[in-house]
Amino acid sequence: MEKIITCPNCQAQFDLSVSPTPEDNPGSKYLWILDNGHGGMVDGVYQTPGKRSPKWKDGTQYFEGEGNRCIVNTILKKCRENNIIALDVVNDWQDVSLATRVNRANTINSYHGNCIYISVHSNGFSQESANGYSVYTSKGNTKSDQYAEILLKYMQLEFPESKLRQDTSDSDRDKEADFYVLSKTSMPAILSENFFMTNKAECDMLLKKSVRDRIADCNFKLIKQIYKTNAKKQQK
Repeated sequence: MEKIITCPNCQAQFDLSVSPTPEDNPGSKYLWILDNGHGGMVDGVYQTPGKRSPKWKDGTQYFEGEGNRCIVNTILKKCRENNIIALDVVNDWQDVSLATRVNRANTINSYHGNCIYISVHSNGFSQESANGYSVYTSKGNTKSDQYAEILLKYMQLEFPESKLRQDTSDSDRDKEADFYVLSKTSMPAILSENFFMTNKAECDMLLKKSVRDRIADCNFKLIKQIYKTNAKKQQK
């Protein structure tokens, strides 16, 4: 049966008709909503002011929105290959407002339920020395904390030489912030900051497809772990 839903705010449409049922696919309880932070390139013009690395002496430069899309597209590909339901809430190259991203996600969640939101970013700072990766959740003890912890586990295993930027004051390692996409979504939500594009060494990492693929793989391992856990519960 066709299941096309339309966001009432921006009229964007999302096709849920391919969503397998729990009977067909025991791990399919959750729908993963992926958010590639910021805009991409349109006719050679980057769509987001700022949100890019410096132009380094060797001529290289990293545009965050482009890199975020590469990571999200790889996650989506891995999900499709494994029959896991995932949607890109920003499936074009324009920079979509935070409110629009959240409205789209909440619309999908109101229809499907059991959605989990992952927003992919990289970090920046005025001092080049800032480095490392982190995962944010909304404030307080929430279900998002457990997803953040799983992602951090896989990032630490994949990048043991890199700095984990963490806050352990509340007995977990994620950082907490009142970011719009974390506080306004109607589902568990995490936001990852994958290294500093303003750090030359880490910018060089982000410019490599192999590194972006490793970041995507860490996110997919989070998704796969939750998928397998739910499949086991459904089969009992």
